[in-house]
Parts: sequence; C-alpha cells; structure tokens
Amino acid sequence: MSYSNFKDPIGLLKRMLLSGNKTAYFILLREFCAKLAVPFDLLLRNSEKRKLNESQDSSLPIILVLGGSRSGTTLLYQTLERYLNVSYISNCIAFFINSPISAFKLFHRLIPKAAKSSQSYFGSVQGFGGPNDAFFLWNRWLGDDRNYAPEDISEESKVEMRAFFNSWLRTTKKPFLNKNNRNSLCAPMFDKIFPNIFFVEIYRNPVFVAQSIILSRRTVQGSDKIGWGLLSKDSEINDDSLAYIDDICQQVYEVDQLLAKNRAKIDPKKYVRVSYEDFCENPSAIIELVGTRALDQTIYDTSLVNLKFSKASNGQRLTDEEFSRIKSCLKNLYNKKNE
Repeated sequence: MSYSNFKDPIGLLKRMLLSGNKTAYFILLREFCAKLAVPFDLLLRNSEKRKLNESQDSSLPIILVLGGSRSGTTLLYQTLERYLNVSYISNCIAFFINSPISAFKLFHRLIPKAAKSSQSYFGSVQGFGGPNDAFFLWNRWLGDDRNYAPEDISEESKVEMRAFFNSWLRTTKKPFLNKNNRNSLCAPMFDKIFPNIFFVEIYRNPVFVAQSIILSRRTVQGSDKIGWGLLSKDSEINDDSLAYIDDICQQVYEVDQLLAKNRAKIDPKKYVRVSYEDFCENPSAIIELVGTRALDQTIYDTSLVNLKFSKASNGQRLTDEEFSRIKSCLKNLYNKKNE
C-alpha cells in the first residue's frame, strides 16, 4: 500500500484494526505478505527484463474500467472478472512489483480463484486471487500520486507500457482487465497508445458519490477536512463547519466534467457507459454488453439470471443538514454549467 495520499497512516491502521471488516484485515495481511515476497521479486527481475525486451505485439483486448471515486468501479471490476474470460493483476501477483509477468508464469496455477464476493474496502478486495487495482504497475508511468495523472507521458514511457502489456497478453493468452480510477483522468492517452483498448465507464448519482466520499474521508483519513479520491484537495478550516462539503461537491463535479471531456475524444465503438443504479438492478445485461462489445463473445452463465446487487448505499447516511448541503451545492454547480 502506498501512503503518499494518506495523511495519517498510523491512524488508518488503528481504524482498520477496529473496523471489524474482514476485507480490511485481509489488506493488512496482504501488505505483510508483500514484504515477504520482496526477495523472490528481486530474483525474478532479470527474467522480467528479458520478457519485456522480447515482447511482440498482441491484438488481444485491454479493458479498462473507468469512473470517479465511490462510483461503483470496484463492484463492476469484480463482476466482470468473474464472468468474462480475462486475465487481471491479482492481489498475489501485485506482491511482485518488479516482476509481475514472471510471477504470473510461475505461480498462476497456485493462485486461488477470486472469491465470489461483492465486498470491498475502499477499492480493495479480499483473497489472494482477488482483482487488484495495480497501482504499483501504473505508477511506473503515471507517478505515485493516486489522485492526479498526467495528460501525457514521454515516448519512452509509452514504449515501455506497450512492451509490458504485449508481454502480459502473450504470457496469459487472455484479454487484460483492470480497474484503476486514476486511469479515468488520462483515458484519451491510453486510447492513442493501445489500438486494442476498450473502456467501460460507470457513473452514479453525484449526490450519493459526494456522500460516500465524505464517509470515506472520515474512515480513511480520519477527518472531514483531508482530501480523498480523484482530484481531491484538503479543505481549509474556516467558520463554516460544512465548507468541506462544498469542496467535495466541487471535486465530484470536476471529475464528472473531465470524464465527459475525455469520453468525447474516444471512438464510441470503444466505449461503454453504464449507470451504477442500472448495473445493480440488472448486472447480467451489462456483462453481456461488455462481452459482446469488448471481446466479441456471447456470455452465458446460469448464475447471471437472478444476479442483483443492493443499492442500499444510495440512501441518506448523513445528517439532514449535511445531505441538504450536498444537494444544494451540486444543484448550483450543474445549473451554472447549463446556463
């Protein structure tokens, strides 16, 4: 776990230990195991370099899940991984920050399948076979800040990125799937780098996104005033005790507008946009749509027939004053846009 965007890692550790959340406990176990894997990762580093130097182009699809923080991207990622015939960076492979391809080739038969669970803890999921957001990988080219990304990178970095994914695709022999919210900020760049890319964006009612970010700030950062999520900024302390809500609404609005701006630059044939509410109500339709559009595959699984997800988080979970402030602020922001 990178702590570059966590202002109080010790406090976060305490909150995770006291949470009673099994996924939170697994994250701590995952971080411990990652330390144990360091010597093996270093041993595989030379093998990894050879694979990257010998990489050849692959036409297998790369599928990236996009969306703002707290918009349902992790749930969508988990579900697509479960029902599509794809490869992905698992929690176990993420131990090997210098040699994920070599580690996959050596250990993929030993790694358990991802759990059939929709539980997560702020973007992380349980199980060594569970899908990982792979920050360690994307950081190679985009930097360490989890909440901001460059619009473009050097040609050298683009070449390295292509080499990695071509090698991954040829090693796994399956399309690649990943969710990392930060990638939403630079999707047009990925579109130019990879001719075989496909995007799946999920969006959610902004009122409930803002509410969820507030709750995330309190749990992850231990404070309403410390930023969390894409394009977040710390809130200044002033006489208005709810001013941080305005900052969060501005954050949600800016992410929404940037996604729209980026979406307009990408061929609609390579892009699917779905709502969180529709996905929870009828996930099978979304899975089948992505299977057809991204993979040219017909997805059939009897377990999809009655699959649904709870929309309980789309309800008021803050005080009336806080919730009213969110609705009022977002209404003003979107009305100004339409003027």
